[in-house]
Amino acid sequence: MLSTIEAYFEGRKDLFEGLWLGQAEGVDWTPRPVFRLNFVSAKADVKDVEITIADHLKKWETIYNVDTTEIPDSLGRRFFNVIEKAYKVTGQKVVVLIDEYDKVLVNTMHDVDLHEVMKKVLKPVFGTLKGADAFIEFAILTGVSRFAKLSLFSDINNLQDISFDSRFATICGITEDEITRYFREGVADFAKIRGVSFDEMLKILKYHYDGYHFARYCPDIYNPFSLINALSSGEITHRWFESGTPTFLTKWVQSINEPISQVFTPLVDDDTLFGMTAYDGSLTSMLYQTGYLTLKYFDEDYEAFQLGIPNREVETGLYKYLLPLYSGKDIVTNNTNLIHLRRALVTGEVDKFMKILKSLLGAVPYHLTEDKSEIYYENNIHLIFLLLGLKSRPEYMTSDGRIDIVLETPKYNYIFELKLNGTAEDALQQILEKRYDLPFLMEDKALIRVGVGFSKTTRTVDNWIWIDSTGARH
Repeated sequence: MLSTIEAYFEGRKDLFEGLWLGQAEGVDWTPRPVFRLNFVSAKADVKDVEITIADHLKKWETIYNVDTTEIPDSLGRRFFNVIEKAYKVTGQKVVVLIDEYDKVLVNTMHDVDLHEVMKKVLKPVFGTLKGADAFIEFAILTGVSRFAKLSLFSDINNLQDISFDSRFATICGITEDEITRYFREGVADFAKIRGVSFDEMLKILKYHYDGYHFARYCPDIYNPFSLINALSSGEITHRWFESGTPTFLTKWVQSINEPISQVFTPLVDDDTLFGMTAYDGSLTSMLYQTGYLTLKYFDEDYEAFQLGIPNREVETGLYKYLLPLYSGKDIVTNNTNLIHLRRALVTGEVDKFMKILKSLLGAVPYHLTEDKSEIYYENNIHLIFLLLGLKSRPEYMTSDGRIDIVLETPKYNYIFELKLNGTAEDALQQILEKRYDLPFLMEDKALIRVGVGFSKTTRTVDNWIWIDSTGARH
């Protein structure tokens, strides 16, 4: 997005040939001085950040012939001076583009002292946007976190926060309409590779990469990085998560003492949502600001936003990186076990599935489960179920309760009820007494009800009982 804005303000009309802007009447293509300050490669180190800013300033000072004998020590003053000089030299107001302004702030959240020092370095630089307002035509800052509540911008009142503005809700992503209008050929080619129809290919892409919303009234937004990668390679890949998930975030999630299913489906009101920043100490805020949660819908009855994981790509990536923290095994080992578990469920081999699950949980190192609460065990199990690549619905609500896990395969629907330090018989009895099967009786699939007992002593499955679609117990 910033590259496009940069090209426009530099007057690069040649780059817009054949596009709407290149043909529109009344567009001003007068070149302006563009200052693009990029923090993408900056490290979480004060000196490195200062060098990053200084290197940008030195380049601009050379371009606009700033007298080096008059360069002040302050990075903020230097920024002001070069903006003013560029305006005087060109006769045009400047454009300021700041990319990932908050990267070093997010990466220093674990270190309070360093975080505060980093803000002191950045504040006078960003404050220039107010002081040099008379020389600035346009400025935009991008980052994962909203800045409305940050002291970093306390002196700047001429910036507009567009984080939740519906007018800009589709500015950074790709809508379904845009896919069918501009990417039709790519989708059609992908459909041929997979041997499916065009409409079926759209559904596959939607399942994996769609689901972002950035305002109360907003169409579905696809992740452009992931979508274009998929169309280019002809493969459904989950690369976005690998491109930049901070370790402290996954460890933060691991430390929670509530069900994972609830952590990733919170309900928040207007005031909470619009007041959230990545710096308020809330896990929900951090997950939302960094893209692991998004707006799912607005609940008119409760006047609140339901948040949730956007799509399968984010869900798979997040859970795959969390599972090793619970299981003590590397991703490759976990993936192999998940393949065997999935195959057993798809073929209806419940006993085989439960034996593999028992072995998998029993091999978790003792130091990871010692003195852990019931939630820790439940989250470990839920992560395994959620990563099976099947349609998984944890905490499924019915008229008389909440099912622990509902799993769907092409041929079978599974209802799993789990009891920690309880018996499989108790778990199965709960399924039967509360009639958890009612929502699934009319579906054209075999229904399997499974009661599972877990032992905190052995830290794995203790026993299980299941009823097949004919009513027979096993």
